[in-house]
Amino acid sequence: MKGLLLAVALALAAAGRAWAAPATEDQIAKAVVSYAINVQHHQLIPAVDHVAVVGNYAIADWSSGANNGESLAVHGSAGWRIVAASTQAFEESDLRRHGVPAATAKALIAKIAALERAETEAG
Repeated sequence: MKGLLLAVALALAAAGRAWAAPATEDQIAKAVVSYAINVQHHQLIPAVDHVAVVGNYAIADWSSGANNGESLAVHGSAGWRIVAASTQAFEESDLRRHGVPAATAKALIAKIAALERAETEAG
């Protein structure tokens, strides 16, 4: 009986790992897609190309057909939510207007630029 209980406990533990929460980038990508469809009424589902995260803030760059841009995500008690989207790259002043601290805004812009640059150099 103890062996059966141990086997059930191990199976539940293994199943728990299979149902782990999605990675931060996946959560942000889901928020970008939801925002694009429900708020911006995109006809095409955007593809999230890069995600830069600094603390509770993130920039995701995306493409949707002939359109591309960036979305600003903020992490709160309900998870990641999109607070701004643009068809142009965010500038520090844009991020600051949405409550992102100056140092975080600078770090986000540098991080997303580095991700884009690395892809360009690799391809």
